[in-house]
Amino acid sequence: MTRLRSTLIGFSFIGLALFALPLAAMAAEPAVQLVVAAGTEPLAVVITGIDPDVLKATAEARLTRDEWPKVARVVVDPGTDTEAAQKLPVAGEWSIRDQQLRFEPLYPLAAGVKYRVVCDFRAVPRTTLRGPVFTLTLTVPKPPPGPRVRIVRVYPSAYRLPENTLRMYIHFSGPVARGEVYSRIRLIRDDGKEVVRPFVELDEELWSPDGLRLTLLFDPGRVKRGLSPREEHGPILEEGRRYTFIIDAQWPDTEGRPLLAPFRKTFVVTAPDDEPVWPNDWKLLPPPASSDAPLIIRLAKPLDHALLGRLLWVVDATGQPVDGTISVGGGERVVTFTPAQPWRRGNYKLIINDELEDVCGNRVGEPFEVDVFKPIPLRPMVKLTERPFTVK
Repeated sequence: MTRLRSTLIGFSFIGLALFALPLAAMAAEPAVQLVVAAGTEPLAVVITGIDPDVLKATAEARLTRDEWPKVARVVVDPGTDTEAAQKLPVAGEWSIRDQQLRFEPLYPLAAGVKYRVVCDFRAVPRTTLRGPVFTLTLTVPKPPPGPRVRIVRVYPSAYRLPENTLRMYIHFSGPVARGEVYSRIRLIRDDGKEVVRPFVELDEELWSPDGLRLTLLFDPGRVKRGLSPREEHGPILEEGRRYTFIIDAQWPDTEGRPLLAPFRKTFVVTAPDDEPVWPNDWKLLPPPASSDAPLIIRLAKPLDHALLGRLLWVVDATGQPVDGTISVGGGERVVTFTPAQPWRRGNYKLIINDELEDVCGNRVGEPFEVDVFKPIPLRPMVKLTERPFTVK
């Protein structure tokens, strides 16, 4: 049998309705354990101390997925038995194994969250059990806190930004508290005046899947010229002025600790950029054959950092993608593609998805514009631009 490493997290014994057996058979009280299994077996919640005959009868009843929640369920602990009974159970699979009741959650249980395990073996169908009814509590321990979180980078990284810049990205070294983003950032003009509500304040904050990158969107109504919000409240950025973007050092991480240091970025605003992205203006520097040197792409102007990482790729002469890594630097004006294997002599193509944008929203061959009346297609159209190059 696979050897398991078990950690007793804790339990509270509420009470038992006895199965029709001698009391000696119920010598052990139910207890809950969080079990980390060896190999590829998933983390599980295990309840021990249940009478073996009760477990045997339950196993023989062959409960369906819909029947299990009436017998055993795990819920986020709401504080009272009444509230617990109204809670939806945590999704997962129940089973009986090695004389133990076992629950394998569909998704990992959250660290630091208290859960309640509720069992009622009187509800086992197709039996006459009068077996135990009990409630146990379980808290998943938090891992030791890592280093204090710091600001890794803010994009655009340039210190000269067009007046119609649309978005900024903040990269963190670790997860920070959510729900208070817009109270933690400020934009100060060179006359000391704070720009009021420069970013679109969304209830669903724009975090990357790993929680380490936050996207901030400048209010487009105050970016695009001729719209009433800009006329009423003024532009967010004005050509010729200097601004300082500030991130509050007291922004807590998920452990409640402040950031390692405050962040300030000062930049000068230049004229609006309405020029589309033209890949034919880029300069490609092909690498030599049999080397793992990168393909170097010098862009005509800074482009969106996040989009560059996923809207460029390389294919060989047969059209097959070349495995490799995209890196962006030089103020988002230099892109390198480093192959996973040395280059072979031959013809290649750099493929550019036409959704690639600069920091002002100008796309490949198309300037930025806001058209709220333009219908959204049922299936997004993907257009591609190619730049051939030869490895010699």
